[in-house]
Amino acid sequence: RLSRRGRTIIFSIHQPRYSIFKLFDSLTLLALGKVLYHGPAKQALEYFSSIGYECEPFNNPADFFLDIINGDSTAVAASKEDHRPVDTGKEVSSENGVAEDNVDSSVVDVLHQKYLNSSLYQTTKEALGKVELGRGSKQRVSKQGHEITYANGFLTQLYWVSKRSLKNLIRNPQASIAQIAVTVILALVVGAIFFGVKLDRSGIQNRVGSLFFVTTNQCFSSVSAIELFIRDKKLFV
Repeated sequence: RLSRRGRTIIFSIHQPRYSIFKLFDSLTLLALGKVLYHGPAKQALEYFSSIGYECEPFNNPADFFLDIINGDSTAVAASKEDHRPVDTGKEVSSENGVAEDNVDSSVVDVLHQKYLNSSLYQTTKEALGKVELGRGSKQRVSKQGHEITYANGFLTQLYWVSKRSLKNLIRNPQASIAQIAVTVILALVVGAIFFGVKLDRSGIQNRVGSLFFVTTNQCFSSVSAIELFIRDKKLFV
């Protein structure tokens, strides 16, 4: 419901059950920095079946994919015994039929190479190639001036950051009320000290002193904003 309102929702699902996995549209499997699969989630089981990894009946697809990547599933063992997709040149354990040394990296290399040879990778590569060609001319023009390292311009960033800060102020009225109270009290004190300044040499010096005091106070009071950067930095990281 929130996403339909135009909001971007990011959340983490640990070991999703089958009813949740069926809701996925696109699936990307990564291991050791390599892409093992990227494409429609509904075609994932069919893809792995085509390269020799058959999902057992009543098995959760999400757990099945993790088992394949880790190299500790019966599907991996059956694939090595029956299909023999790649000869890794290592001794095989008699207990589970899985290579004893460096199992994870060898399985990942095999799956990554299988994906590079698949039609899914070729389709994705062609789509990315079209995007790169479309951006090529724009990047050449921008490099003549200065290279833009942000997706949005300064005014867009300023608008959204200001909007977010305003919402934080509204949601935390206590801090805003305290700042307003301190500012009003300080203004009354300064106004009382420099009230009735005359239009002569001493009056000019008094006005300069009042401006210096107000400017200095504003500079030091803005230092409290560093707390926002420290707190938001942890959230950002």
